[in-house]
Amino acid sequence: MTHASKDNFLLLAKEAKEHNDLPQAKQYLLEALRLGHDSDIVCELCEIYLSQEKGDQAYSLIKEEPDLFSNKKVYDTYLKILKFQHYAIEAKQLEYLLDKKLPLKIEPVSQIKQLEIMKNFKKLKYIQERDYLLLYCLSVENFTNLAKSILIDPSPNFALRLSLCEDLVKLGDNEKIQVYILGESKEFIPKETDLLEKSPIYREVCVSLADYFRQDPSKLPLMIGEMNVCLGMLYPRLRDYIKDPDQFAHDFRKYLEKKEGGVNQKLLNKIYEYLAYEKATNSDF
Repeated sequence: MTHASKDNFLLLAKEAKEHNDLPQAKQYLLEALRLGHDSDIVCELCEIYLSQEKGDQAYSLIKEEPDLFSNKKVYDTYLKILKFQHYAIEAKQLEYLLDKKLPLKIEPVSQIKQLEIMKNFKKLKYIQERDYLLLYCLSVENFTNLAKSILIDPSPNFALRLSLCEDLVKLGDNEKIQVYILGESKEFIPKETDLLEKSPIYREVCVSLADYFRQDPSKLPLMIGEMNVCLGMLYPRLRDYIKDPDQFAHDFRKYLEKKEGGVNQKLLNKIYEYLAYEKATNSDF
């Protein structure tokens, strides 16, 4: 029944497209997608969004794909969207990841528009995802310089710092970058730094927590979510603060339960003092 209904929606979408009724075709495709994931439908929907100048919706949809590279149609659609959106930074990150040039040339927006994006971004008090994504329209030079100027400022919240640091890591930047962590000035080299969730320390803490909660796994997702925030506060210099991941996991768990952080008491107090300040000033990103 489900397959018959899905095929029916696809047939109706095809007929609507033949009559140049793209809004109706989009609705039929969305209904078909609700009945079960299908990468071909996703790509078709993305094409319609692009034809309607809705590149942001196309981008959000294609990024939900579990694998952007194995399926050629998905990969080609992904690159087409990056080009449409002028997401030159993400394109450069892909080239670094894949270690090859992309088949499409993806250019940033004009220099004047880039200056406008940077100027407006620095004025923002509350940053939303769509605001951050506009930074992907910058050249690598402008993105890197903007990131540096934000990272040397101790006031931005940890989520913005984490995003900028990880984007520099994905670009393979090879120079020393100054960054403030818990009010302390630190340095890191993006090319020599792991993404947070690929960091050995992060993984060891996760394994330790998973081992403890193996008898009560329902509590693990909440604990991992809280840990992501906690370790995100220390990124990209986790090793400066955590010498024994297993001990930290134990102390972190106890701290959340009883405010007893063991040998990591001072560190955990400081992390949560900074988090409390960010929440009080409504500086969430």
